[in-house]
Amino acid sequence: MKTSRWLGLGAVAAVVAAGASLNLRAQDEPAVAAEAAPLGLAAPGRVEPAGEEREIGARMPGLLVAVHVDENDLVEAGAILAEIDRSDLEAERLAALATIELRKAERARLVNGARSQERQAAKARLAAAEASLGLARKEHARIEPLAQTGVLTAADLDRALERVESATAQSAEASKQLALLQAATRSDDVKIADAQVAVAEARLEAIDAAIEKSYVRSPVAGTVLRRYRRQGETVGTQPPTVLFVVGDLSRRMVRAEVDEVDVARIHEGDRVEVVADAYPGQRYGGRVTRVGRRVGGKTVTTERPQERQDRKVLDAMIELDPGNELPVGLRVDVFVVD
Repeated sequence: MKTSRWLGLGAVAAVVAAGASLNLRAQDEPAVAAEAAPLGLAAPGRVEPAGEEREIGARMPGLLVAVHVDENDLVEAGAILAEIDRSDLEAERLAALATIELRKAERARLVNGARSQERQAAKARLAAAEASLGLARKEHARIEPLAQTGVLTAADLDRALERVESATAQSAEASKQLALLQAATRSDDVKIADAQVAVAEARLEAIDAAIEKSYVRSPVAGTVLRRYRRQGETVGTQPPTVLFVVGDLSRRMVRAEVDEVDVARIHEGDRVEVVADAYPGQRYGGRVTRVGRRVGGKTVTTERPQERQDRKVLDAMIELDPGNELPVGLRVDVFVVD
């Protein structure tokens, strides 16, 4: 009887000690009904889409002139979600296109040279200038002896000489114009023309790049989870305005925060069960796909009175089994069952 009594007291003490240990542990782990909670490591977490949520903002400030999607719409990668007013850029683009055509035409004229009609006209101007020069020289030759004999005055001789000089200058200018039209194109002139065309085309590319920024595109394929702005509202980039949140709902992930004292107890490939207060009595299976390498502060709060906010945690990503379509952002409790 004495031996049995001590055995009984020992059993009671063991039960009390175990209960105290569980009570202390419960202060830092999620509280789940005893009949529903599997044994093993427990951690709070939050449901995420595959690849995490993507916050999509505007790449240029302006007025939203079109919003093409709403919440729960499916979108492809690169799909246009919204458009920002770009009317001023479109006008600049038209001017840039006209400038390119002008520069190309100038280059073509430089390379091809003058037309035959222009050369013929230049030859005619030169012939007329040379005829005027010959006439002026003859008139000067007639006036000079008459001025020496006193029949004509010195002023008459000066006017005749002036006409010779003017005709000589006109003949020289016409000769230069004809030579310029007949000369071959200089390589440096062609290079200058090429550079002018390149500058105009670069201007067009810059405008096209700015126009592309007016389109708000989805970086990934997925579902529009949130839409924050409507058509007619103004958006900015400093600070950036979030317009949409997009996520891939083809798979659901859970980001669990494992307490720093338990980081050695979780590994890639571990099977887990996930429970949520919103779905009492239901369990969702999953598998650990990634375990973080850096311990940091908590981001998931259970809002339970016994929760400590100063604990350090390690992120672990869990892929839920197909068919588990828990809402994104839902807070859950994760239990490692292996």
